Amino acid sequence: MLIVAGALAFVALGVWLAGILGEPPEPGREWIGWVAIIFFGGCALVAAPRLFDSSEQVKISGAGVYAKQWSEQTIPWHEIIDISVWEFRGQRSLILHLANPERYPSSTLLGKMTGVNRALTGGDVAISLTGTDRKFADALAGAEYFRRAA
Repeated sequence: MLIVAGALAFVALGVWLAGILGEPPEPGREWIGWVAIIFFGGCALVAAPRLFDSSEQVKISGAGVYAKQWSEQTIPWHEIIDISVWEFRGQRSLILHLANPERYPSSTLLGKMTGVNRALTGGDVAISLTGTDRKFADALAGAEYFRRAA
């Protein structure tokens, strides 16, 4: 909810900078406002549906790992060659390293940034638990348990 609220605040700032509701603060720089409106408006549009999505977001089971933010496919354990943890500013993510990443392409906008993700984390699939009702430690323990059992 904070992400959507923050994005909307920046959209409002962009409206002011673009001069939509009155004289712009710096004539000739209205384009900055339009960039803010488009970018942060897009962020709000992407994040808002997640507020109302009560379906399963992440599932770690004997069948493999499912992450809705990546795709609707479950990645089976025999395709996961390693699991690591990546942390940035206190936010941790599970990173899946796949034997054949081309078999499990992302079907989401977030996943389309695979190259950037791989450069930052060194892995193929990053799974964040932000916005879920579970703890990172539980997900990591579940992944270790099911991976050993597979």
